[in-house]
Amino acid sequence: MDGLEELYQEVLAVKGAALDPDKLVRVECSAQGVTGLDIDPRALRWGSQRLSETILVLIAEALADMQARSAELLKETLGEGPLDLAAAGNPADLRLRGAREAYEAAMDQAVAELGRIERDLGR
Repeated sequence: MDGLEELYQEVLAVKGAALDPDKLVRVECSAQGVTGLDIDPRALRWGSQRLSETILVLIAEALADMQARSAELLKETLGEGPLDLAAAGNPADLRLRGAREAYEAAMDQAVAELGRIERDLGR
């Protein structure tokens, strides 16, 4: 589970970026949303309509970049296969099942040990 928490933190840290063709506007996104917006003063000459449309397009591109980077990170860590946790047999599902089985086995052992201690104290 520590590995999954670490992976979760890595995915949260992933950032995506997009730059317009004229290289005057740059947008950066993360899991928290838009985290950076750089507008060269020359882009202000475009007018509000073009500038706002450009920013919206770049936000979508930066989010897509972030999503692609996150998917690549997950693929590197969890392997090939569907990332849909509901899909049977995907790598994430298999690792989670293994972790759950190990947890359940440890809990069974702990309960058995507590039962043994209780019986010993009751004597």
